[in-house]
Amino acid sequence: MTSSPAHAGLARPVLVGVVLGIAAIALAWFFSDRPEGEYEQYFPRANAETVAAWTEEWHRRGDAWRDVPDPAGEGPVVRARYWLARDRYDLEVRRRGDRVVVSGAGVAEHQFGGGWAAYGEGRITGSPRDFKGAVATFTWSCLGLRYRHASDGIGRIVFSEDGRACTTLYMAWEAPGIWAKSYGEVHAEGDEPPAYGAIKGQIPISETLSALPAKGRYRVRVRVRSTSGEPIAGALVQLKGQPATRVTSDAEGRGELAFVGAQAPLAQAFSAGALGYLNGETACLTGDAWPGLTNGALAPEEVLIELRPLELPDDASYAWNRASAASSPDDVMACGTCHPWHYDQWYESRHARMADNGHVTWEHGRMRAGDPAAPDDCVGCHQPAFAATAAPAGADTAWKPRGVMAGNHCDLCHKIQAVLDPRASGVFGAYKLARPGATGRVRPGGIHHVFGAAPDVTYAYMGASYNPLFTSSHLCAGCHQGGGRWRDGAPPKIDTFEEWKRWVAARPVESQRSCLDCHMAGAATVAQDGRPIDQMAWDALHRRPEGIHDHRFAGASAQMGELALRVEIEKRLDPDTGAWIAEVAVTNVGAGHKVPTGTWSKHVVVGV
Repeated sequence: MTSSPAHAGLARPVLVGVVLGIAAIALAWFFSDRPEGEYEQYFPRANAETVAAWTEEWHRRGDAWRDVPDPAGEGPVVRARYWLARDRYDLEVRRRGDRVVVSGAGVAEHQFGGGWAAYGEGRITGSPRDFKGAVATFTWSCLGLRYRHASDGIGRIVFSEDGRACTTLYMAWEAPGIWAKSYGEVHAEGDEPPAYGAIKGQIPISETLSALPAKGRYRVRVRVRSTSGEPIAGALVQLKGQPATRVTSDAEGRGELAFVGAQAPLAQAFSAGALGYLNGETACLTGDAWPGLTNGALAPEEVLIELRPLELPDDASYAWNRASAASSPDDVMACGTCHPWHYDQWYESRHARMADNGHVTWEHGRMRAGDPAAPDDCVGCHQPAFAATAAPAGADTAWKPRGVMAGNHCDLCHKIQAVLDPRASGVFGAYKLARPGATGRVRPGGIHHVFGAAPDVTYAYMGASYNPLFTSSHLCAGCHQGGGRWRDGAPPKIDTFEEWKRWVAARPVESQRSCLDCHMAGAATVAQDGRPIDQMAWDALHRRPEGIHDHRFAGASAQMGELALRVEIEKRLDPDTGAWIAEVAVTNVGAGHKVPTGTWSKHVVVGV
């Protein structure tokens, strides 16, 4: 049956009215149990088979990341567990006094989900006996299993007056300025979770948060101490991700930071690092009464940052963490998983090939054939990870190619605590390693701690520890100096570090450069279009390109040759013979050592 034009004109407004009525009913239902203006970010739920596969993967890969330490200090630890958000994540909160540890894990059941674990440390208000009416503010670290992804940021839990419910606020989606809210319900260990979607979560709240004016100027007093209460002098203290704000703590562990609102508009994390401690931080949200940020004035409250001391044994049974997860698919925390740029650069480098380098193998054979009594300590530098594990006392190690994990890989370099005697061969006396033993492990998983140059790296599962060695040429000296019969008074086989020291001594201070300045230059990591890139250091904060150092360890390349050498050519025609005569002068004008440097078998080849 067809309708006349008059009927058609009537049908359109009736249809629109029906649609609007259904939409109104749906919206009324959607917002009926929510505070005004709240809505959930919702992705379609994955099917049951997929969720089951993710859950199996979580138990296979993720259980190692659940074992987290209690809050530092003395006295009883009080615990509570909450089901959190639409996916009913299992969240555990532990407090000891005013210190809090938060750990959570679960499987996100939407289409972009999968298993994850998270861990946070911070401070908490209220009675130390329970969580009633308490507020916990902390910095957290998250490990995603499905996408092999890591992130960290700031979180807050506001507990109900009876302690049986909570509201969480946290940075979300690893994007600048994006915050979310989720609700939680208390439960006992072993309880069955509520139905999917019964608890609300992932509610965008960024626009409701207080923000510092971009041009506002703020000053904060900071005090750094150990978890046992001793002040820490000489700690580097800064606003996280903002090295321009960095100061050094005095003898009482105190310092004063200054920053502008644009550097941390919604939340502020004050970070600190000191030799012998894990890096730490204390966070607050804009608008907090503590520390009470005031534009143009010094905040009335002092910020306390506690650093956990490191036990620094060297346990030869420690299993090196792999540079790539490709060789061990269930090893979700291989270094290259979270640092793909650095991994790709290192993998191209000679450092990644030095255990198998054909020239090194040839020279080792030549040395052994020419002087069988000569010290056979090549493996101390060329196969250091193997040597430190298999022959820590420097015994005969039967040289042979062993692959990249026998050489200078990520975990080995970042486990170097100090350089003792550069004349010795790498791990045979030059480098003091700090591989954690079974009793010295304070972080979940296998890494536990790494040394580095930044005091504001606080990703919990990595356990970063500031070490000034990583800004110094002395780090390189352990392998780029000494060797041979130096114990008998003979000249060292490699004299590069001493060459650099003589070069520095002959130059004005402002022109000094370290090994890292040339061979690990900043802003050398570039995108496909050739532009230097920044890299995410923290949700909503990034490292500037000059803060990202090249891990190719550039050396004998055309580019380095152009920087180091001046080539001058004079040519003339010999009238008697008709031959051209070319005089070539090559002058080292840019390198901080001889060119070439190292063993006698290296040469500079000049083509005319």
